[in-house]
Amino acid sequence: MDVEYINPFLVSISNVLREIIPEIQIQRGQIVKRNAPMVSLGCASLISIMGTVEGRVVFDMSKETAIKIASAMNGEVFSSFDFMVSSTINELSNMICGGAITILNNMGKVMDISAPTIFTGKDLELYDSSLLKEAVIVPVNTSLGDIFINVSIREN
Repeated sequence: MDVEYINPFLVSISNVLREIIPEIQIQRGQIVKRNAPMVSLGCASLISIMGTVEGRVVFDMSKETAIKIASAMNGEVFSSFDFMVSSTINELSNMICGGAITILNNMGKVMDISAPTIFTGKDLELYDSSLLKEAVIVPVNTSLGDIFINVSIREN
């Protein structure tokens, strides 16, 4: 998978998080490639990509991280994972993917995204279709917890 498809997600997550949670500290971890199924940390928001490039992006984190991020985004404290936390994480995923797809569209790629879908459950295994053989995982370490951007895309 070409790095030109990964960098827009890194730019977008940094821009979006700093805009909506100005006090957040962000540091990118080591990029890893995987061929095995993705194993969720507890809260995974999945968005499909369609167009000249197809695939999916999953924003994976623990439920505890999701609760902290949702609390910071909404300006209120959530004590458990509920519908509001789920909706907030899906909206965050949508904003990040939207920013990344805008960057890619400006580079001449014609792409669109689906609405996000959230999955919960620790160690939940997500298998890609046989067309998506490789995923790139980018850990984003924040002061509210770690977010793993799991990108698996290919050109049509």
